[in-house]
Parts: sequence; structure tokens; C-alpha cells
Amino acid sequence: MQSRVGESHRPCPTRRITPISSRTAPPLGRRFAASRGVNAAKAATLPLSGKARGVSFAADSKTPLAADNLQDQFVVFQMNPKAEGPTILESSQVDPLIEGSPEEPDVLTSLEMLSFNLGANEQVDKATDATMRINFGKDENSRDKAFDTLFWSIAAGLKLYDQVKNQRAESKEFKGDFRKACGNRPIEIPGGLGKLSFEVVKHKEPAWWQKVFNFVGGDVGKSLISVLGFPAITYQTIGMLDELLNRLMDSKLEVLFKSLPMRLALSKQARIDFTGGNPRIKTGCLNPGFCILARGRDFQAIANSNANYYPAYGKLAPGNVSETDLVGGRYDDPLKDVTYAVFRVGMKKTKLDPTFNFG
Repeated sequence: MQSRVGESHRPCPTRRITPISSRTAPPLGRRFAASRGVNAAKAATLPLSGKARGVSFAADSKTPLAADNLQDQFVVFQMNPKAEGPTILESSQVDPLIEGSPEEPDVLTSLEMLSFNLGANEQVDKATDATMRINFGKDENSRDKAFDTLFWSIAAGLKLYDQVKNQRAESKEFKGDFRKACGNRPIEIPGGLGKLSFEVVKHKEPAWWQKVFNFVGGDVGKSLISVLGFPAITYQTIGMLDELLNRLMDSKLEVLFKSLPMRLALSKQARIDFTGGNPRIKTGCLNPGFCILARGRDFQAIANSNANYYPAYGKLAPGNVSETDLVGGRYDDPLKDVTYAVFRVGMKKTKLDPTFNFG
């Protein structure tokens, strides 16, 4: 799906002001605030411990970005594909696996959420639910000039309390195939340079929520996650979705996690295109495989835990924990109060063709 080349995309106006926003990727505010443009964008860097250099964001010039605020932002970390070294890598430490080229400059990608782990210190009762929003699309600095900036927008409802088991939902229950929600259409990133933003808010279940998010299943094995996908949509459409959620969310919201838009190179060509080969420009990159969304302040705890991920249980466990102690719960979990989500990412290089004829 392609918009007319040169068509102007302006964010929809809204009466609510986004706490932190960007001129490019539609940010998600406290009540899913609608996107809006800004006149000047500034770069902000989240410093991380160890050898990690820092995560770069774009920010509204009117919004001061202190280090304390940035450490509370959720960041995409690549899970280390090697047994040696830290559990996760900061995005600028990632070397793209996809080469990319002028002949195949674009990247197709897909996202699958394997689990969502809510920190044990988060309060959950029988009426507690959450709504996740993810926007992923082309960065405006991409080498591609043929396609307009479009985003794949995901809305997922999460039931944080399992009514059947009468307990908090387990992290492994929150498994969602976002590609299927978008009609099995992959996310198209022209030029291989993408921008990702996401947010999860906790709330009591509004009357409309159960109807919008169709939680299928009977009394046994009832689904605790439902996903809606909106592929290849414009700023205006995302603004309409955000405004709709603003009007429908009549309950008190609590932001579980949010992120500033992250610029991510999905290929070596995209990284070179953006940095011009300057070694001092530490652009974030993302590879096929597994990634973890977590707060910047939790980077060291996860990286130093030497953790392994167990998909069967939907959680990270320190490497020194045996399988017997894991299933028996007989270990001190250093990540029990850490809120994080685990995703699997698929990618394929391609060349998107903006031309077609009717003859």
C-alpha cells in the first residue's frame, strides 16, 4: 500500500498534549496522546553502564530530557546470540547481519511477542487489564524517497489477572503474533532505517474494552491477549486511533512503560547511509532474533544476570540456576521486580517497487 509521492502528512490536532513527542514517529502519551509535529527536534542520549555507549532518541525542544527521565524510558535491547558476554546488548553495540545494497535497500520485518513479564511489585487485582500500543515504520532520514512515511500500528489488550486460575496471569500467557494481526503482511521499512515506539498502560476494564478486544476461548484455556493490527497507515490515521482511545478511556490509567521513538538501522547499508561512515555516530541497530524491551535503568541488572530465556515459562532466569530449581521456584530471582517483554524479530532484505502500470 502506497500513498501518493509528495503528499503531505500532518498529525491530527488534539486537545491533549503529549508529554514527550517527536516530529517523526508517532509517540504514545499518557492517554495514548495523538501525534503532533514539533518545529525543532533535539537528540537526547540515555547513558548506560559498562561498555554500552548510550541510546539516542529524538525529543521535542520544549521538553527537557534529564538523565533520570531517560532511565525510566523503555528501550529495545538485542539478546546476545552468543553464550559469552552480557545477556543483552545495547542497540549501538549491534552489528547488522543484513548487508543491504542499492539493489535491495529495503527490509521486511515481523514481530512476535513471546511473553510479557510484569514486575512482582506491580499491583494487580481481578479488574486490572492493560493496553499495549506499538508503532513501527520508516524513519524520515531513510535513503528511500519514493514511499511516504507509513507505520504499522499494533494495539493489544492484556488481561493481567487470570480469572480461571484466580491469580496473576503468567508471563507466558501473553504471546501474540503481530504479523497475523496485520493480515500476515510484513512490516515494510523502505531504505532499512526504521523508527519504533511503544507504550503499555494499566487500567480497570472499561465497558468497551471487552468488545473491541475479542478474547476467544471457553472457560478452560481462555485467551489473555488479543491483538488488533493496522498495517501501512499514515500520521492522520494514527492520530485518529489515539484520539479514539482518549475518548474511550474513562478509567484512571497508570503507565507501565513507555518509550521515546527509537531510530534503528536494520541493515549495514542503512547504518552507513545515516552515519556517512562516521565512527562517532552510534546509531542503534536491530537484527533478526530475540530482543527485550526493558527500562534503561534495568539494563545492568539484565545484562549482568547471565540470564537464559525459557519460552516454555516465558521468563528470564540467571544462568547459574538449574532446570530443577527453575521449575521448583527454588532460587532468588534478581529480575522478579523487572518489567520486560520478549519479542522475536524476523527480517528479510528486499526491493519494494513503487511503480506499477495498468496496461
